[in-house]
Amino acid sequence: MTYICLWNSSWTSESMIGLSPSFLKVVPRLSLEGERRLVWADSRSLSPSETAASLLTVLKQCQITGAQVGVSIVPIAAEIAARHPALSSTVTLIPLGDERKFLAPQPVGVLGPSPQLESLFEGVGIEKCADLARLESESVEVRFGAEGVQLWRLSRADDRRVIFRSPARSLPEATLDWVDYALKDPERLIFVINALVDNVCTALSARGQGAREMTLVFSLANKTSYEHLVRPSRSTSSRKAWMRLIRTHLDTIRLPDAVTGMTLRVEAVTGEVERQGDIFDRGFATARATEETVAQLLDDQGAVIVVPSNTRHPLLEKRTSWLTQEPAHAARTHMVRESGAEPRFTLQLLQTPRVISVKTAKRRDHDLPVRYRDGDRWVTIESAAGPDRVSGGQWEEPYAREYFRCVTDEGTLVWIFLEKGEWYLQGWWD
Repeated sequence: MTYICLWNSSWTSESMIGLSPSFLKVVPRLSLEGERRLVWADSRSLSPSETAASLLTVLKQCQITGAQVGVSIVPIAAEIAARHPALSSTVTLIPLGDERKFLAPQPVGVLGPSPQLESLFEGVGIEKCADLARLESESVEVRFGAEGVQLWRLSRADDRRVIFRSPARSLPEATLDWVDYALKDPERLIFVINALVDNVCTALSARGQGAREMTLVFSLANKTSYEHLVRPSRSTSSRKAWMRLIRTHLDTIRLPDAVTGMTLRVEAVTGEVERQGDIFDRGFATARATEETVAQLLDDQGAVIVVPSNTRHPLLEKRTSWLTQEPAHAARTHMVRESGAEPRFTLQLLQTPRVISVKTAKRRDHDLPVRYRDGDRWVTIESAAGPDRVSGGQWEEPYAREYFRCVTDEGTLVWIFLEKGEWYLQGWWD
């Protein structure tokens, strides 16, 4: 890359900004430093001398004189060539490989040291850039600190500044308009949306990105627009995933007028990365295959995702019911375990309490369980807390239970209860 630096002592930030459109007709990129009155031009793939002459022609047409131009592949060399008052020529072109040779005879002050560092340079006899460049980096760092090391690099034509930032890539979008008719029902737009999503997702896949947010923009017959933001649980470029989510949102959209056009615009993207599917995945990224399988299942079977809905019913097996929910809404509900939280037991309930055989001992007004049969073996109960009596069911099947929390000889905490002369295992803690 070849840098062209323009400097004029009479420039202001406003005048430099005003010149930018004219300069951009000559070069592809510009960078302005208003306080230092510098204009940087990128002459990559262009002839540096001809480009510099064209920029001066632009200034002449704007009736601006007194500008100096420096051209080099090293920014500091181009800057000093443009700003150094001893240079008499309007354009200074530094040959390739002569950047350090050009800097060597220049006073060290052209590098812009702070007053304190400039005083230190005078104290040790560093007057020219060559005097600083011939020193070792270790000695410069010890005596002059971080600023001295930075100026030492500049004196050796080692300029690591980034003058031109990479231009931000525009995010994908797709648009389709029609004038012969207008649609009032969003569901009738599904074919249009499918085409827009296909174009956008193809562009995202080519970039190796996934969309985090998309906006549906409806152009209405009353010359206004209606925007609706769609956000999945995680970024993706899957057309099926986006179509499934957009169909869900279409059910809730109420448009104030008929639609005459649509735009699908990507608002935010992330890198498309393969994620490990589960803890049994030995290094292979199975998440995408799992998601595609779930997507196909949803397309075939409908809403098969369920979420728990809890009530305050006294009986635990009747307390929770499962409700179907759209995947996009279900994915937003997740549990976050606080870091540093103390360990705790989690109750594991059987879907239906299991009948067990229990041997008891008489304790005051109740029978205390001492052993129970689980499968084909007997488990000894070391300690049992209870009974906790629960009864009710005036308008349904009546119930009366005695619950016991028991610790077995293996250290397992189980929950059993007695109802109508039968013992049941409700669950356990782990």
